[in-house]
Amino acid sequence: MMKLTHQFSQRSALCALLALGAPTLANADSSFERGQEAILGQAGCHIVDYSYTETESLKEGYQIDGRVYDSNKDKTTYELIIPIQKSATEIRLQHVLFMKDLKTGEVKGIMKHHSEDWAFEASHHFEFVTAGQYTAVPNTERSSWTRKTTNLDDGLRYQCEGQWDFTKHHPEFNCSTFAPIPGREIRDMARKDYNTLDRTNRVITYDHSWIERQDNIKTIQAENGDRTPLAREHGRIWYVKQNDEQCAEAKTWALSRMAYWKVLMETWEEYLSENKDWKEVGKIDGLPRFVAMFAVEEKYADALRTQPELATEAKAEIRAIIEKYRR
Repeated sequence: MMKLTHQFSQRSALCALLALGAPTLANADSSFERGQEAILGQAGCHIVDYSYTETESLKEGYQIDGRVYDSNKDKTTYELIIPIQKSATEIRLQHVLFMKDLKTGEVKGIMKHHSEDWAFEASHHFEFVTAGQYTAVPNTERSSWTRKTTNLDDGLRYQCEGQWDFTKHHPEFNCSTFAPIPGREIRDMARKDYNTLDRTNRVITYDHSWIERQDNIKTIQAENGDRTPLAREHGRIWYVKQNDEQCAEAKTWALSRMAYWKVLMETWEEYLSENKDWKEVGKIDGLPRFVAMFAVEEKYADALRTQPELATEAKAEIRAIIEKYRR
């Protein structure tokens, strides 16, 4: 059974938080060690401020959308970020999202959010081509990290390769990639006039917070693959660390599901560890894959805590869903 420490804030204990028994690097170079420290510094309990604003029209006739995406205008958004040691050179940061009522502080809507998989000198990464299609690209740069942002069911969303820069006062990671349209744009902003995003992400870590700045191009991708820039967007996700007690309910909830999340992660690794292109379909009979996967989680999350032998059965059901949506 994986062990959880009570102190998310102690960096020396972070990898042990949900350790999977992976070895450590005996002769890790400084770029690995310093990168690992910067990544682990993002773990813990945070108030999170998401903010996105269009700043420039890039298509003739397009008027900038004056709305500002603000996740905290009627609630306080929190994320508990849990580090998982996947291997000697891979760390997962599992995000658990929830909100608190502005007046009462009541916790609402705890959910497993995306995860970030950080891998040092990985063999390959996946480049988004178009909806449901990714190309596996070999990595050639030394001392690089690949950062994979997953969907809610741990499937691919977008991934990019870059390096941590330690020449500045605060560690900084930069990478650029092509990606699907963000869920917030479809779900919260009801956007239908573009379908992809040309991303530039900049992660900066501080002592008690970290920030992800984004310089994005909202892009219209035609069926033949042609891309038309629509608008430039500047985004900011600011994670400000809080006392662990602020995330106590989310931590308890996450612990109750961690055994299943481990099985889900390991099943996806069987597919995505291979240097092969990936194709999938978004919906089947109107049902997205993550919804079908949630049903498996509800079936096994509680049972796997006391019956680990059910992992084989759960993996079989997860594989069946992955294969059903795979193309």
